[in-house]
Amino acid sequence: MRYACSAVALALWGCGSEGEPSDSNGSPPSSTTEPTGSTATSPDPTGTTTPTPSTPPTGTTGTVDPCGADPSLSVLSVTPSVGMIETLLQVDITLSAPASVAVQCTSDTTPDEVFFAESTASATAHTVRLSGLVPRTDYSCSVAPTCPTLAGPATPFVHTVGEPPTDLRKLTITEDPALGRGGSWWAAPFTLNVFNGDTWLVVWGPDGTARWWYPAPNGVGMWVEFLWHADLGGFVWGGGMHEEGRIRQIDLWDGEVWAFAPAGWQNEEFHHDGKRLPDGRMLTLEIRNNHKGNLDWDGFGMRVVDPVTNLVDWDFNSQSLVVSGDLPPASGGFDVDPWHANWADYVETPTGPMAYVSLCFGRRILAIDATTGTLAWQFGADLGWTIQDVYGAPLPDSVYPQCQHGIDVAGDVLLVYDNGQDRNQSLAQEWQIDPVTQTATLLWSWSEAGWSEDYIGDIDYLPNGRIFVTEATQQGESELVEVDRATGLVASRAVMTSGYTYRSQLYAGCDLFQSVKECPASKARYDALATLLAP
Repeated sequence: MRYACSAVALALWGCGSEGEPSDSNGSPPSSTTEPTGSTATSPDPTGTTTPTPSTPPTGTTGTVDPCGADPSLSVLSVTPSVGMIETLLQVDITLSAPASVAVQCTSDTTPDEVFFAESTASATAHTVRLSGLVPRTDYSCSVAPTCPTLAGPATPFVHTVGEPPTDLRKLTITEDPALGRGGSWWAAPFTLNVFNGDTWLVVWGPDGTARWWYPAPNGVGMWVEFLWHADLGGFVWGGGMHEEGRIRQIDLWDGEVWAFAPAGWQNEEFHHDGKRLPDGRMLTLEIRNNHKGNLDWDGFGMRVVDPVTNLVDWDFNSQSLVVSGDLPPASGGFDVDPWHANWADYVETPTGPMAYVSLCFGRRILAIDATTGTLAWQFGADLGWTIQDVYGAPLPDSVYPQCQHGIDVAGDVLLVYDNGQDRNQSLAQEWQIDPVTQTATLLWSWSEAGWSEDYIGDIDYLPNGRIFVTEATQQGESELVEVDRATGLVASRAVMTSGYTYRSQLYAGCDLFQSVKECPASKARYDALATLLAP
């Protein structure tokens, strides 16, 4: 999970249909190159530096600010409309002459709840989008050209955000006032019934209300991965133990824009994961039939697919590990799912691509050489490993992960959600793996009273150095916990007082939506234009 205050298709700087890009730190683009004959530049309210004309207008002796007030400029029309859900607002604007433009909407009941976006191209027609608005809220909004500007006040309009679906319950969010929360948007699959309820893909805001949602297809369970990608302007998700859980891409505004549809997908069962790789390809995790002798059981498969060409670049079946003797076969009878793959990743390493798989029932983590398809190593109890603490002292076998979930890989380090089935205590663990000596060092471990879940959960690194733990549960209240690694204190906690999840993510304030309150870069830009946007 990456945090960056970056522009997306609908984001902060140049987020109209013109799509002007931002620089790497989220600031508006700038230009310092003067045209031939120019002798000076003047400030531009959009944050850019615009060259002055090389020839001043007749009768003048100095330069003219091209971004100053233009008495002839006017806003001809402002047309607000709702996107595919209530919390998405599109504003279509027509000007009398080319200019850049900005839009702001301020909550009538909570004045610091402001949404703001710009279209920085010089044009007469603009489309500006605001997303993630607060449901059941009245907003007072305004539109103003920013370069050049109006001679008078901004053009006002009002907008009311409707109700979210009744299924989507609020989160109860608390934070340590000294540490502060490290994110603003909680994203997770959500259901009111673990095994036969509808699954929603949801993003909640810091007030605990759902700010964006999308229904998963019928039959898909909550057992999915659901990740935001700023460069796509949307999410990628997959899993759900169903053929309709084939990996898919959802645009924030337009809904589904791509789905993996290989021949015979209707007969496939996509497992607990599906994610986009850093190079843009997609990884699936699937159930595959495995066999030995007269025994058949559920094994696992993985595919890497290019979403542009829909070509499969890599296909793996765990049957090969049965043949090689690296994985034990089912024992017969009711042993139809002896390993239960619940998470996978595909990572480029200095020696080539490596695929990682977590086997919950098998209580082991596999690393598979994706070039040869052979097992590089597998980590777990009774597999020949030595485990130790950071001082080199040996650890007992009871410390090994027991039905692990939601691993994060960082080089030779594994961040592991350990369900701890035999201990009745779940743990967050960080293991450094040395496959050459078969030594694993426990670098860090954390737990808290009352946290025990046998079968579900998730864990992720956060870019602020903290650890994000999804203390999911199949009964009771799921808790999404941000842990300060240095102190072990909980920086923030989001509680599902009603409903269930399997995995979750925490995203920073600038990652999603155009909230001035949650994104410091957006606030700075809004403050700079506040006078222009006053109606």
